[in-house]
Amino acid sequence: MADYAERNQGRRFEQEIDTNVFSINMSTLKHGSELATGDPIFCKSCNAAFNVFSKYEETKIDGEEKQIWTCEFCNTKNTIMLEPEEVPKSKEVNYIVEAPAQVLDKKMMGKQDVSVVFAIDISGSMCVSKEVRGKHSIKGDKTKNVFSELMKFSDGSD
Repeated sequence: MADYAERNQGRRFEQEIDTNVFSINMSTLKHGSELATGDPIFCKSCNAAFNVFSKYEETKIDGEEKQIWTCEFCNTKNTIMLEPEEVPKSKEVNYIVEAPAQVLDKKMMGKQDVSVVFAIDISGSMCVSKEVRGKHSIKGDKTKNVFSELMKFSDGSD
């Protein structure tokens, strides 16, 4: 045992991380989260978003009150302008953002709702190159599992 410790002294062992694997928690779509209007604030250097864990300092520069946010990821100092009610208060924040074209369209068309539809392809068609006749179980077909998961977000009228 001592021989192993001597051979590996000063060596550092780290677990490799697969950056192609990630998890997206969509429960906020069902349960809702904090809503914010306007645009999110991003770091001018690394594009990290100002969030619930971000801190800013209020200082006077050239006689003017300034808010300086030091990015948690790259330590870049960013000048921001936030009202106290605009500071995120939870881990998940949904921003209500409209593109200028949508605003213009609403003025022209009246008060119609604009909806975004998320579509998830669970057909398994990407693993088959030609039509297969008859009843077959397609490799990777997770229709039943995904359907039951998606029904959690339904209001029951489907």
